[in-house]
Parts: sequence; structure tokens; C-alpha cells
Amino acid sequence: MALSTVAQIIADVRVLLQDTIAPYRYTDDELVIALNVTLLDTRRIRPDLFLGDGTTTNFDDPAPFTAVNTDEVDIENGFRPAIVFGVVGHALWRDQEDIQDNRASAFIDMYNKKLLGLN
Repeated sequence: MALSTVAQIIADVRVLLQDTIAPYRYTDDELVIALNVTLLDTRRIRPDLFLGDGTTTNFDDPAPFTAVNTDEVDIENGFRPAIVFGVVGHALWRDQEDIQDNRASAFIDMYNKKLLGLN
């Protein structure tokens, strides 16, 4: 499944950030932090996405990722694009430029709408 690992999500994020040629503007570490923050925010907005398979319930925050690798991102398939939009928005917000702020807000808006089923 596409967007199922940290590496796949970060690769898609780089395309949306127009940051696909090394040296990158956004480091791997910065994007992994953005992924972790996005997952924490997702946990706040949609805790039901973290309930597990029905046999166990884990109300703890998602374990943070530490590197761009093949670790599985355990989120329902339909919400993976929202996670990508959230990571892009977080990365753009860190730039603190007027143009980037507008793009960041647009991506965060898409993230929220997809999580809430409004888009």
C-alpha cells in the first residue's frame, strides 16, 4: 500500500514541498519531526483512528518515529493523504515566510477537512 511507511510518506511530502533534489531544503530529521507532530495532532482530533484492531485499545500517544525508514505508519488507508498534508503544512509553517504561511494554511486546512470527512 502506498504511503504505508515513513519513507513513502516523506517521499510524497518532498514532492508537495518541491524538495526532491539533494541537498534538500528540509532535512529528514525536520520532516520526521513534522510527521510525529502531525500524528499527535491526528490523535487529538481523531482518537478513534488509534483504537487498534478491536481486540486491544491503546489510548497512548503514537510512538515517535526517529528516521526515514521502512517503519510502518499505523493509520487507516483512507487517512494517509491527510497525514501527508499535515506534514507538509507543518514543514511550511516552520519557514516563517509570508508566501509559505499561505501555503501552510492551505495544507493544514486540507489535512483537517480530510480527517473530519469534509473533503
